[in-house]
This record gives sequence, structure tokens and C-alpha cells, in this order.
Amino acid sequence: MTSEPAGDVLVDAVAVTRTYGTVQVLAPTSVRLRAGQGAAVVGPNGAGKSTLLRLVAGAEAPTSGTATVLGAPAERARRRYRDRIARLLGPVPAYPDLTVAEHLRLVQVAWAGRYPGPEVDEALAAATLDRVRDQYPAELSSGETQMFALVATLYRPASLVLLDEPEQRLDARWREVARELVLGALDQGRAVLAATHDPGLREVLAGRGPVVELAEPRR
Repeated sequence: MTSEPAGDVLVDAVAVTRTYGTVQVLAPTSVRLRAGQGAAVVGPNGAGKSTLLRLVAGAEAPTSGTATVLGAPAERARRRYRDRIARLLGPVPAYPDLTVAEHLRLVQVAWAGRYPGPEVDEALAAATLDRVRDQYPAELSSGETQMFALVATLYRPASLVLLDEPEQRLDARWREVARELVLGALDQGRAVLAATHDPGLREVLAGRGPVVELAEPRR
């Protein structure tokens, strides 16, 4: 696990906006996130929650304002510090012929010497995925697929974790498990920025940092 000294600013987005043509999909929004902090991005559909995450991830550039991540412009940080930023912004790419457990072992190998734990079976048990450890991605239910994506994202070392509605397709029981996993990441000293509609996850993140409330932009 890679973490930053407490107090270090990992995300500093200042009045960022995003416009496509004449349509503004994200009104001016600011968020600052330090090591060990969580931030919940909330608002109605169409308010720009996913867009804000993509700007912080460096996947898109803001139309105005600045997004600084790990001390560099977000677009540059995306390439320079990819080993310190974990992202779940859509479906997780998976190898069809590797089992759930083998995917996590692959993460272990890829980051050998940099990630001290937990072991694969421990991580799967914490996510209540131990019973599907030997199944292939295509054999998972939609809820299992989402939990697998969250576990795989959190399993690798990272100082900053970006999550876009990690509660998608999860029932009430698994939403509680997802909250515990996110809380565990915060306890490890990671910063977590998550867009969410889940009141429980919002509460977990609000206990560790700001809530970014977005209103639907005027078209």
C-alpha cells in the first residue's frame, strides 16, 4: 500500500468546469483532498459527478479552472503518477481466461515488493467473494462483477482512489460491504474521491472530509 504523509494535498481542483460545444456539463466546482481524507461527490444525474472524476483522473482537461493532482496538472499526473492513482470510472478490464483470484494474483505480481497485503483469499473474503474465487469474469452476476471491480481497484497500491458510483448494481448487503472496503482504504491513509448516490457511503466519506454537492447545470 502506498500512502502520503498526513496533511499532504493530493487533489486541488479550483473552479473547474467542462463544456461540450455550448453545453456546460459541469458548473464551476472546487475540491481539495488531503492524504487520509474522503470526499463524496453528490448530486442529481447530469450534474457532472462523473465529469469531475474524469477531470481529476486526467482523462479530460477542464474547460476552465485548474485540476492539480499529486502536485502536477491532472493530465500530466495521469501519466507520471499512474502507480499512485487507482481508478474505478467504468467497467474494469478483465482477462476472460483468468479467475477472480488469478486477477488479484496478477496485481500482486505487477506490484511485487510494493504492496504488503492482504493476501488474495483475505481480500476476497472481506468482499464476500470467496465463493467465486475460482470463477471467470463472464460467470459472475452483475453484483459480483461490481464487487470484483471494487476489490481489484482497491487491491493495488495507491495514494489516491477515484470511484464513480461504486455502489452500482449492489444490493443492501453488498453496499454495506463496499462501505467497509472504502473505510478500510481511508484507514490505510489513502485519499478517496467518490461520486455516489448511496447515503451510507456519503456518510462514510463525509466523516473523513468534504461533501461536494453539485446542482444540475443550466442548459
